Amino acid sequence: MSEYRYVAVDKKGKTVKGIISAPSKNEVHRILESKGLYPLEITEYKKPKIGINLNLGLSKVKDEELILFTSELATLISSGLTIVDALQGLYDQEENPYLRKIILDIKESIEAGNSISSAFKKFPDVFSSVYTSLLSVGEATGRLDKVLHGIYQYLERDLEIRRKITSAFAYPEFVVFVITGVVIFMLSVVLPRFTVMFVSAGANLPTPTRILLSISNFIRFKWFVLVAIVVIAYLIYRITYATPKGRLTIDYMKLKVPLFGRIAKFGSLSRFVRSLALISGNGYNILDGLLIASSVATNAYIIKEIEGVAHDIQSGQSFSEALSHRSFFPKVMVQMVTVGERSGLLDTSLERLSDLWDRSLDFTLKNLASRIEPALIVILGVIVGFIAVAMYLPMFTLPSLIGK
Repeated sequence: MSEYRYVAVDKKGKTVKGIISAPSKNEVHRILESKGLYPLEITEYKKPKIGINLNLGLSKVKDEELILFTSELATLISSGLTIVDALQGLYDQEENPYLRKIILDIKESIEAGNSISSAFKKFPDVFSSVYTSLLSVGEATGRLDKVLHGIYQYLERDLEIRRKITSAFAYPEFVVFVITGVVIFMLSVVLPRFTVMFVSAGANLPTPTRILLSISNFIRFKWFVLVAIVVIAYLIYRITYATPKGRLTIDYMKLKVPLFGRIAKFGSLSRFVRSLALISGNGYNILDGLLIASSVATNAYIIKEIEGVAHDIQSGQSFSEALSHRSFFPKVMVQMVTVGERSGLLDTSLERLSDLWDRSLDFTLKNLASRIEPALIVILGVIVGFIAVAMYLPMFTLPSLIGK
């Protein structure tokens, strides 16, 4: 008896999600229909194992490897090879042992009579719901090579955007790390040496110096308290983020962070819109496309807004109307969707919108360093300046002490 996670729609058009125990997917389908539910997606659910992961990421399939695998599979099928022969060829040349095992399992599953999409769905940690859903379309229409080529282009562009966002955040993270290191060094190494000299000379330490000395002593002798605070704060964050309400609140707050929240928002929306364009352009209706494409938006608040749009569509509204009733989505998205609905080229409009946001995101990321560098320099200057003043103030009392 296995457990399966399902997404279904009831007779009123409401989306229902849950987990059910059954011997097979067909049985899950039958149980849901007996309850008056229409299943949209059924995937095997594996309970997370409690313990320490010791594989150190060695068994993970990298994004580059997945993109290369998809591209080569599309090329081999386009050349006339069957899916089984193509997978055998990729298995023979693959160097990643984990990916080799996956390819072999998929090949054997297809040879056993399973569909291509179901064989890929056995590995949700490698192949996303967008990936497997499009495979089912390609399999049904006989356009598997073209669908795989579209998936390859989507994965390549998605990786490019994520890399740009990661590299843009790397600079401020590095500067904050340097500032923290400089402050700790000055407080734990430099300041105590100056303080010993002043105290031995009988100097009366001014207030800024005493404040800084208290901080220095705390860092030097009670550093474990700081470590404990950081660890406890991290654990509280992880525990809170593990709950649906906590994750929703934290992800909403992330979107409100000046500048960085905007980057996160439009980065996620761009990935979502591009996924939706790819899915709707391959035959999925907009409702199913929204539910599938929402998985690429890693922010829980954005997913909630997308599910709200899907619910409004189930209630009889058009896609553009459902978007217009939610202030979270930019007006340009409503306009592009409206044009796409009227022209019958919704996927084209969504793809153009994604391209527009990608170019805007590129410009923002390129100018990110120039926009935050002055603020970081000011912060560093204030911190180092205060430390320098606190260390040199006692020097003004030394001449009077020497005269005595």
